[in-house]
Amino acid sequence: MASRCWALPLAVPVVFLVAASKPVSAVTLNCVARDAVFEKLRETKGEVPSHAGLAANGSLLEVTVNPDGSWTAFFTFPDGLTCPFATGEAWRDIAEPVDDPAA
Repeated sequence: MASRCWALPLAVPVVFLVAASKPVSAVTLNCVARDAVFEKLRETKGEVPSHAGLAANGSLLEVTVNPDGSWTAFFTFPDGLTCPFATGEAWRDIAEPVDDPAA
């Protein structure tokens, strides 16, 4: 039995390297026309656009939020396709800290 134990420490890094070598292109996003996905979320979940920001790759990061806290995050690309990549619950806005001691 002791002769088999030496394989475990070698197998763990090999399994990790094989799993980590999966190319990024293997991740598939279900991208659709922006208007269609936003309208569907408004109708089914009551989510409306709430936050947006420009990403370094030229895409627009957008978040839709429902007043009850459900949310969906998207990338919208210059070609008009919108790709949801995360959803969740319990969204809340965090008040910005005040840097001005006089405020």
